[in-house]
Amino acid sequence: MMYLFLSFIILVIFGLVNLYIYKRLINKFLLFKYFKKFFALIFFVLFLAQIVFLILRRDDYLSELWYEILSMSYAPSYCLFFITLILDFFRLFLILSGKAYKKINIFIRLIFEIIIILISVFLIYISIHNALKIPEINTLNLKINGLKKDLKIAILTDMHLGKNLHEKFLEQVINKVNFQKPDMVFIIGDLIDASPRDLKPYISKLNDFKSTYGTFYTVGNHEYYHGINQVLDLLKTHTKMKILLNQNKDLGFINIAGMTDLAGIDKGLYAPNLGRIKVDLNTSKPSILLTHQPKTALLYDLSDFDLILSGHTHGGQIFPFMFLVKLQQGFVYGLYSLSEKTKLYVSSGAGFWGPSLRVFAPSEIVILNLKGDL
Repeated sequence: MMYLFLSFIILVIFGLVNLYIYKRLINKFLLFKYFKKFFALIFFVLFLAQIVFLILRRDDYLSELWYEILSMSYAPSYCLFFITLILDFFRLFLILSGKAYKKINIFIRLIFEIIIILISVFLIYISIHNALKIPEINTLNLKINGLKKDLKIAILTDMHLGKNLHEKFLEQVINKVNFQKPDMVFIIGDLIDASPRDLKPYISKLNDFKSTYGTFYTVGNHEYYHGINQVLDLLKTHTKMKILLNQNKDLGFINIAGMTDLAGIDKGLYAPNLGRIKVDLNTSKPSILLTHQPKTALLYDLSDFDLILSGHTHGGQIFPFMFLVKLQQGFVYGLYSLSEKTKLYVSSGAGFWGPSLRVFAPSEIVILNLKGDL
């Protein structure tokens, strides 16, 4: 019921946004003077695409091709809304300064409109491209007291493998990580965002990650949405990852612990259990905790850990949602000091969720260089 209510609110907002763009952008441009009905049809079809995507995206009604196409339908409305808003402020400035936009030389107006169109096309393209592209490497250097050897760790969060990002995306991410020659790979939740049966043909490619100590994984909230038991069965059967469900792995020189997601509390399955982790935790050694949602650091006493690694926020994914993420999670992106000992790093994630959009929140593959006491 909550999903339907939120979907209704989102559709109302985008309906009004599309109407605003038509009234304040299309109707005002000289270049579109004889094409207004055509653009009215375009925006109507665009809104229908947005409705279909929002209503059907959670189920298996859409093929991968249609899912990919429809997920891009939000980018034009999003980008053109801000273009239109800026133009309206520009027109207001002209009015307040005693000038009228319509009195500007027609040739200059046409050149200006062509420039706006080109900028709009570029922004729509880049916002979609930023979501779909293979993430760039982001290098982070940290020192951990008590660590007896330097480590290079590849961190991946929020890959959201499913109908938009699938086998080819995974292969390219693996190749990019392997080129870095990491000592270990961390996958911190929201790996899967589709029915496990859809991922079965290629999920074993996760075994292609190459590192000295292997791949460590803990779940995110989206694994619960697609059946946590089925997801874990899939990963245990087809991959060699070290799956950490409220568990600690002692590597002799460092502890790698994984805590299940906060979604497990509502689902009543695999709820976070810090006490269970601490049973196996040797606090005389440096300790890293993998936990998907960063607000876990606000809800639990994690002072026994030197470093907490999280994702979930996508860095906000779409401006200005990073401000809402800050309110909901307490953290958005980057490195935070929780105490003199404990640090938290929140990754913006390798993939994306929902519409194919990333704006002012680039995706990333984190290469963490840990320096110790040598």
